[in-house]
Formats: sequence, structure tokens, C-alpha cells
Amino acid sequence: MTSTIVRMPTTYPLSTVLIIALIAFLIGSLLRSLLSPADFIYVVTDLQDVEEGSAGWREIKRLLEVKYIVGGWDFQIAVVRRH
Repeated sequence: MTSTIVRMPTTYPLSTVLIIALIAFLIGSLLRSLLSPADFIYVVTDLQDVEEGSAGWREIKRLLEVKYIVGGWDFQIAVVRRH
């Protein structure tokens, strides 16, 4: 005599599936915002640059940011686009 155990597929209530989907969406949105925020800075290296027009706005896209490394400083790796 051989007996076979038949397992029923696991089912989850719709409310559980919706909550998990919402949590996954929020985590994905958080990670996306942490990875691709854009900052704009105004760069002036010398007061003569302002008169010559070589200073100006730069858009910075952060690729990596580690906060509070030493003494309140942050470590960032970014790409810069000149406008």
C-alpha cells in the first residue's frame, strides 16, 4: 500500500495581496527617489568668472550617497550636466 499526500495550493486573502503590493510599490518609490534625485547648484570659482559668464547653473544627479561619514559630512558620487 502506498499513500500519496496531496498538497492544496496556498491561497492568500485579497487584502494581504493588496497590502504586499502597496508595500512593494512604496519601497520601490523610496529606492528610486534615493537613487535619482536632482540638485541644482550655482558654481562660481572666481569673482572674475561671474563677469566673463563662465559661472552658472549645474544639474547634479546623485548616483550614490552615504550620509554622515565623518563630522556631519556626506559622501556622494554624482554626474553633472552644465546648463
